[in-house]
Amino acid sequence: MREKVDEIILHLNSIQDLFILPQPDPFVETVRFVPAIEIVKSRCQLSGLWRKMRTRVIIFLPAQHIEADLERKTQAAVQRYCAFQIWRNNNSVSMLKQDALRALIIGILFLAGGLFLLSNVNALPTFLGTFLSDGFNVAFWVILWRPVDFFLFDLSAFWREGRVYKQIMRAEFVIRPEEQHGVHADTALPGTS
Repeated sequence: MREKVDEIILHLNSIQDLFILPQPDPFVETVRFVPAIEIVKSRCQLSGLWRKMRTRVIIFLPAQHIEADLERKTQAAVQRYCAFQIWRNNNSVSMLKQDALRALIIGILFLAGGLFLLSNVNALPTFLGTFLSDGFNVAFWVILWRPVDFFLFDLSAFWREGRVYKQIMRAEFVIRPEEQHGVHADTALPGTS
């Protein structure tokens, strides 16, 4: 069985457009509002990380911008960029995890203190006892919402983003002159294949 390859085709004016956004002009038909690497990232997210698929990014550049060894230099630049994004992602996870654990500890302490106080609520009038009991329940869930939200939802988004950057690091980058296909960089739709 042949390995599937997801091809992403980019038409750029220079290789720097892969990481740097040229001045966007909404009146130009081929305007890009993000650096081209973000188009690669979004396509990798859409291609599905669960399928074993190779990614090939084909970059068309004007012939005068193609230099010797540009594919290797581009691959190395992509490796550095993705390594930094993975580091930044892991750093964000670590900070958010600390915040979530701190909120969890505060929530558990609040629960213990609240249960201790509510064990004596029978001595209070019914209205006041119900008010304190219901108020405690609401406050407890509000305090615990952040750690629960982080561990159930936010953490998986960070893991998914890290996998996308690893997929981009494994991608093959091919650079071709724009004239080969008869399409000029100024008239090609960026990020389309």
